[in-house]
Amino acid sequence: MMKLIIEDDEGRKTVVPLVRDEITIGRQDGNTIRLTERNVSRRHARLLKENGNVLIEDLGSYNGVRVNGEKITGRTRIKEGDLVEIGDYDLGIQGKLDAPVMTPAAGTTRPPTIPPGGLKPPRPPTLPPQAMPGALGAAQAAFASEKTAPAVQAPIPPPAVTPNPTAGGATAIIRVSDLSKAGPQVEARDLERSEMPRLVGLAGPFRGKEFYLMRTEVKFGRTDENDIVADHQSVSRAHARFVLDEGHWKVIDNKSANGVRVNGDEYAVSSLKPGDVLELGHLKFRFCAPGEKFSPPPEKGENGAQKGGLKPTTAELIAGAQGRTPSSAARKAGSRGRLAVILAALVAVGAAAFFLTRSRKPASPEEATGEDAVKAGDALFKQRKYVAAMEMYEKAGSSPTPNRKKAAEEARGEEVYNALRAAIAAGDGDKARNLFERCSAESTYWCQQTQEQADQVKAVYANKHLANANSLKSAGKLDACAAEASNVLAFDSGNAQALALQSQCRPQEAAKTESAREEGPSPKEREVKASRLAQASSNKLVARDFGGAVKDAQAALAQSPKDKNTLMLSYRSLGYGYAYLNDKGNAVKWLEKYLPYCTNDCDQVHAFIGK
Repeated sequence: MMKLIIEDDEGRKTVVPLVRDEITIGRQDGNTIRLTERNVSRRHARLLKENGNVLIEDLGSYNGVRVNGEKITGRTRIKEGDLVEIGDYDLGIQGKLDAPVMTPAAGTTRPPTIPPGGLKPPRPPTLPPQAMPGALGAAQAAFASEKTAPAVQAPIPPPAVTPNPTAGGATAIIRVSDLSKAGPQVEARDLERSEMPRLVGLAGPFRGKEFYLMRTEVKFGRTDENDIVADHQSVSRAHARFVLDEGHWKVIDNKSANGVRVNGDEYAVSSLKPGDVLELGHLKFRFCAPGEKFSPPPEKGENGAQKGGLKPTTAELIAGAQGRTPSSAARKAGSRGRLAVILAALVAVGAAAFFLTRSRKPASPEEATGEDAVKAGDALFKQRKYVAAMEMYEKAGSSPTPNRKKAAEEARGEEVYNALRAAIAAGDGDKARNLFERCSAESTYWCQQTQEQADQVKAVYANKHLANANSLKSAGKLDACAAEASNVLAFDSGNAQALALQSQCRPQEAAKTESAREEGPSPKEREVKASRLAQASSNKLVARDFGGAVKDAQAALAQSPKDKNTLMLSYRSLGYGYAYLNDKGNAVKWLEKYLPYCTNDCDQVHAFIGK
């Protein structure tokens, strides 16, 4: 089978099988493959199969399509080894074309191998929108007393999104930051023993250990919240998850620090087959099919080590090097030496035990366990050192850790903040922007600190891309120069240098034809997008994903909608979302905007905001 390999600017790869005769690529919904960066046009390019060849065609995009560095003007044949550039993405094909097959009709199920968002079976509908507001009183009570959590009805999972019929199937969203949301979502269920594949450790501390994938979704990470716990410093707290999607197992990276590799290549989402070698952090496993017999090959013994016995004496090593056996005197001397070492060790242990029982010093933080670990963690928690606090809580064993959940949320923000500061110091503008946007909808302490770095992030991002733009301008590559300036303006719309460069780099004749396109989506398109985001925020509110509800509602309002239902859903999601996130100031602000639209929950809203 021929595959399309897509790599983003962070080096993350996604594999898309070329199972259709025509594949469209672009930024808007409806394309077979959706690339979400701003320098990708709405309908950018098209891949075609023709007479056993693969052709690529530019669909009038602004930044064009390049094959091996050359901008194409018509249909161009590509082969394995060619580099195709679309915006910030590098693409290539791999493998051979299959024999011609009948193209499935629109609306039928597509092969389950597109990683980031395959078709899903329909799910039960969500609770009606009025189901959530009834719990506002519980949120208000939570502010009065944090001992009890807000009571709310258990929500039903939201329905799957119906794919665009014109696309012939589900859209594959390639942007790595979206993959965790766009990955396959399946109904979790237990598997029969005959259905369970397993991971077999190949090296290191987990060599020979077996981990069965006992459910259709299995979480892998370093902490106890995961189904498979691998306590290793190279493994993130929530490192990855395994999903059985329409009969095929897939591994999905949860934005881990050290990534996921399959057969040596790093992936954000990848299908798995028996025999694949999987690297999670620095741990290496083999993916084995249900019932498959496999044992890791024996490890080679270390030089000088005798398995099951003592290490050789110096006399024995010398004798071995000279090709002869040691003398009986040497063997006796070696035996006496070993006996003396053993006796000395016993004396040392006895002395240590004596002094420890007479005068025991307080345990250091590294040695702390149980209640000591909780106390140390709580002290770090108060200092807002959440990552260090989580390390102590993980050593607490069965001792209760009331601050652990909050510390886990805050630790993620602290890790982002630390990575952001490092990216700014290193001048890595793209990474800094990505980290900054990751915290944009979070209300944790360190994410708020991250947002305060906005000016520095914009500056380091602009420095990189404006330097590129000036170099491209000097080289006469005006289209690429304008694209770099547009990247800066998409993040910092008031950047004077970028505005000037955009005007200087765009050819006059192109400026007229492209002006309408650069104005962005039409009012109708913005209204449709806002409606979709507002409905998504309402669904997430019912599903108790309060952070996601707030983020989608903010994105909906950013489209400047006029529709009353869109405004009502957005205001309500922000009000209730912030209430459940214990941010009363923002909750009151948005609930006041929601008041003119409320229906059966007006009394509760009035009581909450004190009006």
